[in-house]
Amino acid sequence: MRKLLSFVVVAALGASLVACGDNGFGAGGIKVTSDFGQKPTITHREGDPEKQLVTEVLKEGDGPEVKKGELLTANYLGQIWRDGKVFDNSYDRGAPSSFPIGVGSVIGGWDEGLVGKKIGSRVLLSVPSDKGYKADGKEEAGIKGDDTLIFVVDLVSAAGNDTPLNAEAVTPSTPTKIKVSGPLNAAPTVTVAAGTKPPAKPGKPVVFALGKGKPIEKGDQLVGRFVIYDYTGKKQVSTWDAQPATAQSPAQPAAPTDQLPAVGPVAGKAGPLDGFAGIPIGSRVLVELPTQKDQAGKAVSAFAVIDVLNAFPAPKQTGQ
Repeated sequence: MRKLLSFVVVAALGASLVACGDNGFGAGGIKVTSDFGQKPTITHREGDPEKQLVTEVLKEGDGPEVKKGELLTANYLGQIWRDGKVFDNSYDRGAPSSFPIGVGSVIGGWDEGLVGKKIGSRVLLSVPSDKGYKADGKEEAGIKGDDTLIFVVDLVSAAGNDTPLNAEAVTPSTPTKIKVSGPLNAAPTVTVAAGTKPPAKPGKPVVFALGKGKPIEKGDQLVGRFVIYDYTGKKQVSTWDAQPATAQSPAQPAAPTDQLPAVGPVAGKAGPLDGFAGIPIGSRVLVELPTQKDQAGKAVSAFAVIDVLNAFPAPKQTGQ
């Protein structure tokens, strides 16, 4: 059932203690050039890095503070202190990454250092190995077990399952036998008319709450909450329920995560979210899905109610 809506949770690490700089360098002996949203260049003083976690807010945003358990969307660059190697960055991909924060889905330095920071901030992190990849390191990224890692993180947005949609409830313009109701800061409630059957192909998205954000563009990657039901109205999968932590390099899954939205698939391609282009961010949308076969070959039928929290260009493929 989960393959109907893919999970993409990507990204990084964190921090919390500010150290004094010298010789023109800032906290932890680190200097960063470029502004929020631009790919940074990082240099540091000679010698060994600080042994403790170091954090510096290079530019403070004016948005809300990031809360534990939210899905944080951010741009970031990670660099190894030892040799100056940039082992990962989202700027070259042309799109931010999204990941649960404060719940063990990324390395400890990120969980400690990014919770409580304001959206719109650029944050510098110097992460010692005990709050990074620990003694195992990350061989494929060139990270050794004793490496200190430097990150610059631009906090783009964050949302949880209690984040209200910036939307107004509307009467659907497309006929449907499925009724969607409920407050816009909680899981939706659905009622399915008796005898409702799945469509032969993915149905046109039906808007039950019209968002006030910018229209989704073809090719966008969506950040959203969702619930998947079968055609009896029984819940199958929900981002409001506890989810196993999932992540990709340089994140480090460590614990289950609760009450998290997820990053959805790409609009504008053949699939369940084809047709989302033009719908405003902030909308609550019903998508009726055709019968498909699961991995065991069993036929499954489902529909989804999706809260679109944000949308970004799909990341470009890079050699990183």
